[in-house]
Amino acid sequence: MEANEGLTFEWFGGSRGDLTDLFALADDSEVAVASYRDLGRVLVAREDNGTILGHLQLVDGERAGEVELKSLAVREDQQGQGIGSRLVRHAIANCRDQGDSTLLVSTAAADTRVLRFYQLAGFRMLRVERDAFTAENGYPPVDIDGIPLRDRLWLALDL
Repeated sequence: MEANEGLTFEWFGGSRGDLTDLFALADDSEVAVASYRDLGRVLVAREDNGTILGHLQLVDGERAGEVELKSLAVREDQQGQGIGSRLVRHAIANCRDQGDSTLLVSTAAADTRVLRFYQLAGFRMLRVERDAFTAENGYPPVDIDGIPLRDRLWLALDL
């Protein structure tokens, strides 16, 4: 557990159901969230009063030494204050401490704001997964700043 500017960053030990709003903020598909919500570990940012402001979920990747940042969200009223960046920095440090070699993350290719966020954190583009955000996968039709939500972009950070 570590305090940082009035926030505490710690591994969450409660019911993932308590984080439903954050998981929904991170992913528009209830079907997708249900498939991974209870996997891996979740890091949370808490205020001194115990209120959770954000979360970050890490799950094992497909290869040895590979970890995926599966879900990241900060309450909408708290966004833009660096909480997400601090969660990512804590996760990167933890992965390095664990001896992991690669941290992966995927996001909508249409969401240029999120792509910028991850690139500023050191992630580099890896591959495109076309038509990942379809009705068949539980995603409603969505435009992000006028760009249709269709493709998923994978990024990687060498640890």
